[in-house]
Amino acid sequence: MSKVITFYGVRGSVPSPITAADVERKVRSILQRSRETQVDDDSLINLIKEEAPLTFGGNTSCVEIESDGRIFVLDMGTGLRTLGNKLFQRMMAEKGLFVDFFVSHVHWDHIQGLPFFGPLYMNKETGINNHWRFYGGTNWQETAQVCLAGQMDPPTFPVSWAEIIAMTAEMTFWSFYDRFNLVPYVGGPKIIARKLNHPQETYGMRFEFPDGKIVAYTTDNEPHDPTFPDPPLIVLAKDADVWITDCQYTRGQYNGNIGGVPRHGWGHSYPEAVATRHLNPPIRTMTFLSPLNIFSF
Repeated sequence: MSKVITFYGVRGSVPSPITAADVERKVRSILQRSRETQVDDDSLINLIKEEAPLTFGGNTSCVEIESDGRIFVLDMGTGLRTLGNKLFQRMMAEKGLFVDFFVSHVHWDHIQGLPFFGPLYMNKETGINNHWRFYGGTNWQETAQVCLAGQMDPPTFPVSWAEIIAMTAEMTFWSFYDRFNLVPYVGGPKIIARKLNHPQETYGMRFEFPDGKIVAYTTDNEPHDPTFPDPPLIVLAKDADVWITDCQYTRGQYNGNIGGVPRHGWGHSYPEAVATRHLNPPIRTMTFLSPLNIFSF
């Protein structure tokens, strides 16, 4: 059965929503192209659609994989709010959701969407039985649960973590470690975790589904050797149908030739450092974290 991957956020550090100036620039570009070619209405719509992908990606990291009715959420950046809004109709129809959340690390851009995930606030007393399972690292000074709860401690957020636990039918937490292997439920995918090169403990993940499809998710990571990808990346990405990875900088930005400040030691990569030519055999599809919305395979 096909898998559907939806990108709800791909930015790092802070959200970067499209601005009024961005919209104006896109509209002017479309109008100019339409005048040059004297397009009809249908062609004008196609021009607009060509510009549409450039509006995606302004939220921080959040990717959804849906497979056989199960939902896997990779990181919980601000894009999680939009995903939660989408899931409301399904939650009401099915009287609850089963969602597995995989947290690569707990820097703010990867968890700041959780307090705004609407289904989190549905009370089991209303007949909505939501089941949340969180998977995260073990060496974040505290457990994943403590880190996630901490961003909602008073006075920084009006609803406490204790209230969330009380209203939720089921909430469980699992800890990652390097070379962690897991099958979250009978008939589910095998999930492999490897520690990446990023400030503080960060994990990449590999999802091996029973039908043979493989998805790799490896953000954030900085290359140890710019001429060859790190061994954990090779393990996670080998034979993958889809590899979602971190290429925050161009090589010039990374080395300080552009922008004036080298980004060495910041924990992020650039395209040449994860080029598919280094993988044997090469993966079939590599998707960088860039403005992309949805696809199935």
